[in-house]
Amino acid sequence: MENEKEDRFRRLIQKAGPDKPGNDFTNALMKRVQAESELDLANEASLIQLFQAHTLIEKPSTAFNRRVMNQLVISQSKPLAPIIRPRIWYMMVATLVLIVLFCVLLFPVSPPQPTSSGLDRFLSSVERSLEALPISYPLTLFAVSVLMVVDYFLRPNLTIKYQGD
Repeated sequence: MENEKEDRFRRLIQKAGPDKPGNDFTNALMKRVQAESELDLANEASLIQLFQAHTLIEKPSTAFNRRVMNQLVISQSKPLAPIIRPRIWYMMVATLVLIVLFCVLLFPVSPPQPTSSGLDRFLSSVERSLEALPISYPLTLFAVSVLMVVDYFLRPNLTIKYQGD
């Protein structure tokens, strides 16, 4: 049924055929376009004459400009909040301390040497304990430390400062 309707519609369109304009359709259309362009040129010329006839008689003085500029109120910039909040810093330090304590207390350590000081023994035990950790832990700590130091040094440069006259 739909195919029949489509076929009828196609035959109807073929019978009607495309519109055929008259012989001077193109000439009439071109004359209208030319008349409109001449009208546009005339309007443009009259507008130019009108603008030239009514120029500004006086220009604002520099004192006026200065008074207006002095009346403008410059709002102070809000200080930017740090990306890493203090609570996060404390959590990171606590995590680092817990990892170091975990390494010192749970990993086996060699017996201390009698001639070394307490600090030397502690540092050597921490070193041996850190060697037992997977490599991803120290690398992660190093990367986080670098990012925090970069944030610390770059943060003051990101505030916008307004300079007065």
